[in-house]
Amino acid sequence: MSQAQPGVVMVSLSEALSEAYAIAIDHHRAGRMGEAAGGYRAILDADPRQADALHLLGVLAGQTGRTEDALSLIAQAIALDPEAADYHDNLGSLRRSGGDAVRAAAQHARALALEPARAKAAFNRGLALGDLGRMEEALGCFRAALRVDPGYGAAALAAGLLLAGGPEPLAAERWLAHALALAPDSADGWAAVGRARLAAGEADGAVTGYGRAARLRPDDGAALSNLAMAVLQASGALPEFPRADRPEASWAEPLARALDLFLAALERGAGEVTEAALFRTAVLFRTAVLTIHRGMLDDARLERIAERARNRLRRAPGDGAAAACIAHGLYRRGRLVTASRLARRCLRGWSEEAIHADPQATKWRQVDARPVFLDALAGYRPRIVEAGERSMPVSPAAGGGAILLVSVDSGYWRRFGGWFLSHALKDAPGDRVHVHIVNPSAEDRADLDRRCAAQPGRLSWSLERIDLSAHAPGAETTYYACARVFVALDLLERTGTPVFITDIDARGTAPLPPDLRDGAGWDLTIMRDRRARGPFDEILGGFLGVALTAAGREFLGLVGAYIGWFFDRGEAAWTLDQAAPYAVLHDWTRRGRAPRLREHEFLRLPWFDFPVKGEG
Repeated sequence: MSQAQPGVVMVSLSEALSEAYAIAIDHHRAGRMGEAAGGYRAILDADPRQADALHLLGVLAGQTGRTEDALSLIAQAIALDPEAADYHDNLGSLRRSGGDAVRAAAQHARALALEPARAKAAFNRGLALGDLGRMEEALGCFRAALRVDPGYGAAALAAGLLLAGGPEPLAAERWLAHALALAPDSADGWAAVGRARLAAGEADGAVTGYGRAARLRPDDGAALSNLAMAVLQASGALPEFPRADRPEASWAEPLARALDLFLAALERGAGEVTEAALFRTAVLFRTAVLTIHRGMLDDARLERIAERARNRLRRAPGDGAAAACIAHGLYRRGRLVTASRLARRCLRGWSEEAIHADPQATKWRQVDARPVFLDALAGYRPRIVEAGERSMPVSPAAGGGAILLVSVDSGYWRRFGGWFLSHALKDAPGDRVHVHIVNPSAEDRADLDRRCAAQPGRLSWSLERIDLSAHAPGAETTYYACARVFVALDLLERTGTPVFITDIDARGTAPLPPDLRDGAGWDLTIMRDRRARGPFDEILGGFLGVALTAAGREFLGLVGAYIGWFFDRGEAAWTLDQAAPYAVLHDWTRRGRAPRLREHEFLRLPWFDFPVKGEG
């Protein structure tokens, strides 16, 4: 054996490998993956049977997205050293990330068999078993991890998350309290609290949990979106989650907050098209439509949402909620022609079933402000007017001023008829009333005849037999509201006096003033909802007066033709009787025609109130 030359330090292979490991691991921990991989490969070049180097190179491959390489390298390490628990544990985690929870659970079990006190392996096995729906076994693994290491907050959080989505969400509270005691600023922990409480129906608690998560992670779109959903449910504004302690007057603030949160969540996503982002977008538009319907969406927020909706329609031209948001924005700016064209274009590819399942779609389909369409109405004779059999057992008496007209079915007559007349006819002399009843029973006829005999000259009535079974579901109710326009045209000509269409659930509080009763100085009298809820909810059918003037007759004739056109094509739906007068009046205004108009605020009439509507 030759002796070492003076001044030369001899280094053993094991010492060199130890130093190489230390350098490679330092690179790995610092995130310098290329340098770390080079170090591990250098070790393997020196000794291909270095199981640790194979294992760590496999871990690095998994961290950089090369799952197949990672699986192969760690499997080679296990072949060289099958008793290393951490090799099995990391291989299990790789299999779980690849969707193979069954083999992952088995691999983690092998790691625990080799090292029963390994908290991380127990935790990882619990995750895999949770994926498989084996909840009790998963919880047992999380308990085992915490027995080994009471400070293992990830295990408590994982147990809480698992229970939060189960049938008993409040069972998660103890686990989550443990996790948050260890990490009070855990956004995931607070989000899990929000999820558990929302699932348990405790929406206020969900707002607290999700709110803490959003404050801790303000740039996380999911956190903001979850908070928005909790705020919505807590508001009481969602029909499926009504709350007696949250009346409608209190909804404006939470609805605005939810919309702002959804917008912020989408802005944080920076245009991402993930499934989660698409869900947030869809809920944003649906919430906006709900807020519009409630009359609680301001113009500034609507414009921000409409801009999002325009981007959405470029990708999905058939998104009805997005189209509705844009159409509402256009309507508010007086561009009803453009809004109606947009809505009708969006609905071209929709089936009838889809349209009838979407209230906004049914309403917007009935808004047609195109000049060519409205011009054609002047000569249109609706077939629906001739479809039934009408008669007038008791005609209005000659003279006596304006007529209040109600049109109902048998059910509504029995519910409100006597109540309505007791108020409308209580003052003598007062307004005259005409009742039009569609498909009445024999009892209804006898009741009306008896009432007319008791109020001669004040009360008259007509009836109509019509079969609407071939029309879309809900057409019967729509027709009861719309038939009064056709009857009003008839009464206007028969009596030569103003006719006021009203709802039978209205309550007369005073007679109409002389100028309205006589039709002096006006063509139209309308009740207007100024909350900008849409062209089908602005001019309300609950009170619409028409004077016997050329403009009044023409207006009412066009409204009747508009309604008839939609019935004749099987497209009539609720609020058609309100969309029609709005579209006609908008068209007249756009063309510079100015009927003499008397306007009154919704639910603020001096002669009527609407107690049933006011309950909402």
